Amino acid sequence: MSTENKIAFIAVTQNGKDLAVNIKEILGEGDIYITDKLFDKTNKEIYKIIEGRLSEFTAKLFKEYEILIFIMATGIVVRSIASHIKSKFEDPAILVIDEKGKNVISLLSGHMGGANEMTTYISSLIGANPVITTATDVNSKSSLDIIAKNLNAHIDNFRENVKDVNYLLVNKGKVGLYIDGNYKVDTRGFITIKNIDEFHSLNDLDKIVYITNKDNINVEDSRLIKVVPRDIVIGMGCRRNTPYENINNALEDILKKYNIDKKAIRKIGSVEVKKDEQGIIKLSEILKVPFETISIEEIKKIEDKFEKSEFVKKSIGVYCVAEPVAYILSDKNLIVTKHKYKGITFSIGRIDI
Repeated sequence: MSTENKIAFIAVTQNGKDLAVNIKEILGEGDIYITDKLFDKTNKEIYKIIEGRLSEFTAKLFKEYEILIFIMATGIVVRSIASHIKSKFEDPAILVIDEKGKNVISLLSGHMGGANEMTTYISSLIGANPVITTATDVNSKSSLDIIAKNLNAHIDNFRENVKDVNYLLVNKGKVGLYIDGNYKVDTRGFITIKNIDEFHSLNDLDKIVYITNKDNINVEDSRLIKVVPRDIVIGMGCRRNTPYENINNALEDILKKYNIDKKAIRKIGSVEVKKDEQGIIKLSEILKVPFETISIEEIKKIEDKFEKSEFVKKSIGVYCVAEPVAYILSDKNLIVTKHKYKGITFSIGRIDI
């Protein structure tokens, strides 16, 4: 986004403008857009102006904000956003509030965009009636897309599987759910499976959702939908100018050894002097995950907890890299302390989600 705020309020009346100010003060964030007529009568430092026709200006808002809160009639909003809508996986959350603050409507991107959650939250803050119409929510059921969002998870054939599972949940289908690990999951509507050995005996299930960060799960079932939480962080150290191919081969070696799905990687990291290490940069680009660097000062604070290397100390000023980096990135939750592979060192941490 090109703005530091992720929320935009759009108001076209005096009452709507006042309500936007009130909600922004409670939330502590957001930009407020008003018409030029209202703009002339108020503090210009607080507000931004709606430039041109609202329907055309909305295109700019779609690109710059994650949540758009329109304080006006729903019909105006529908006509303004109609030509800009792409998909539930790309569009911002769209909320509509009447200018008296009586109703808060989740209009678009209820699940993936977070409109439902924000609708409920704002309604509780201003004493309004939350209007949510997504089928899983009104039936008090969880949904596969919300589970995936909360776990920052990867699912193959995402759209098709989300559609199939959510349809079953709201139409009295039977969807099994197996959670491999200590993940926080909303299980409403699912049939929870406690033991992996139960899989083949559960013939009445339409689908089975399997949540795991493991690569090989040793289960063959056409009903299976694997959900891979992105909860793995990789700390790494390597010699200067180590080729990407070597780094990737080393990574695949450690992932295979510990049966970790590559899709579970959330971020990779190293010491700050490696910020321009091309092999690591290329790895992060191919994995499509962030590459974060930790300062030497931060590593020095905790390096005594880990195995030390005089060679590393002479080279970059700290005794170790992979372990303290993974330790920091995972909030002190290491699951693999150190793994060496042809001059490359890895450590693995897991983020609690």
